[in-house]
Amino acid sequence: MELKATLKDYTVAEFLALLDKIWAVDLPKLDHDRLINHFDRIVGHPKGADLLFYPDNSFDSGAALGVDWVLHHVRDWHHKQGMAAFKGEVFPPAARPAPLSPVDRNLAKLQKISTDVAVSEQALETAIGHFQRTINDQRGQKRLNANVAELETTIRSLERAQEETHTAVKKLGFWKMSVEFAMSDTQRDYNFARSDQAQWQIQVQQITGIQARYMAQLASTAQRYRALHDEAEVLLVAAQQQLVRSRTLAGVGPAQAAIAMTASVDFADKYPDVLLAGGPAKLWLSQQKDLQKSIRSAVAEFTWQHTAGESVEGHASAAVLHFEFSSRADTQVYGLSVPLAELVVSEGRDWQSLAANKAEVELPFRINTQVVPAKPGTMFKGLREVKTLSQVYINALQGAHPSGVRVRAARQEEQSGALSFTADGDAPITVSWLDQVALETDSSMAGKPNRLGFIYSSPVPRLEPPIDKENLRFDDYIVVFPIESGLDPLYVMFRDRREYPD
Repeated sequence: MELKATLKDYTVAEFLALLDKIWAVDLPKLDHDRLINHFDRIVGHPKGADLLFYPDNSFDSGAALGVDWVLHHVRDWHHKQGMAAFKGEVFPPAARPAPLSPVDRNLAKLQKISTDVAVSEQALETAIGHFQRTINDQRGQKRLNANVAELETTIRSLERAQEETHTAVKKLGFWKMSVEFAMSDTQRDYNFARSDQAQWQIQVQQITGIQARYMAQLASTAQRYRALHDEAEVLLVAAQQQLVRSRTLAGVGPAQAAIAMTASVDFADKYPDVLLAGGPAKLWLSQQKDLQKSIRSAVAEFTWQHTAGESVEGHASAAVLHFEFSSRADTQVYGLSVPLAELVVSEGRDWQSLAANKAEVELPFRINTQVVPAKPGTMFKGLREVKTLSQVYINALQGAHPSGVRVRAARQEEQSGALSFTADGDAPITVSWLDQVALETDSSMAGKPNRLGFIYSSPVPRLEPPIDKENLRFDDYIVVFPIESGLDPLYVMFRDRREYPD
């Protein structure tokens, strides 16, 4: 390393590097001694090189105490001599500002509030302007011949502008309490001040003006945002309806085309997970655990009732999960994977043989889906009320359903190493389980927002009769993985295809 003429030619980082080099003791003795002598010559401290090996009042060496110890003593000695120790160091250190008087302190607070509000107002104007331009652009387009990709882009751009505007509105509204408290505090201090009455009076006038402008802006914003939101909703509803028709005409509707789902293999046989077309659901581990608790609670209650002879006639069901798709451009194809051991004792059966023979088995519990109305007035996305939810039910059948659960084998893909399973049917769903690292490094998954909202699993789901007992159907499988994977079987079900819009 370069040795410099004086200590003031070293930056702090360079001086620390010199210490590290000395204490590393990885040089020939002659070079090591040269570094120690150099330190002794430039450091300026009366102890010189003894700082490295014989610090004051310590049985430890300087190396044992660390570079910060030496740095502190060198810097402190130079400061006491009235000089800076290192290159780029300012001496004397900047003095602490004198304490502000109450009136000056309040003025600084008012200036900060005024600045914060102004920044939020500017961000809001930018968001509203972008929202208005997006609406105008989409309204001016003729979508009679728009393809599926164009319609999806239209919907997502409108939704994104709508969400950005909602966020900006919320951020502006965030300052309401701060403005009100500042108004109250300034008025109180003015009333009780024994000095600086004129300055306090000016500040009362300032915060009164800030509050008046702020409240007027809030009221104006609410009207503008509502008008733009309603315009966007009309466009979004129309675009979604056209998207459904276009997918059907193109033969790529949810029940028409083959679909690929991907999920993480990590903990796949430990926790339940939602399966989505086009990418992982990105549930938090806490949400997976909540779903697991809900399933276990329902299974335990069903089992207890059956043992006690109190079961509902035929079978009962319990809602263990509900959610909403975040975008209206989503195909809304989904499924659920649950470790088979959560539903039935899996030991004692030759699952590999059953899968090879494509057998069917009876299970005491099976899972299906429904679209259900949301509780009125409880869920909103921006200004739009969420009126329907996708809901997942676990059902206690007790032999009441004639068909069994299909047992199928998963295979390992040679190139990707993924474990994949393909369902039966003309437009089958293929689920691929990959390790989390592969999912996170997949460029097609990068930057995708969470696709599900209002995710909830009750810790104690209520038992109830099935919503549509006569037309109850199940699209479910037991997926058996290769022995070498070390994974236990999964129960996998898919959304009832009758729920997809025509």
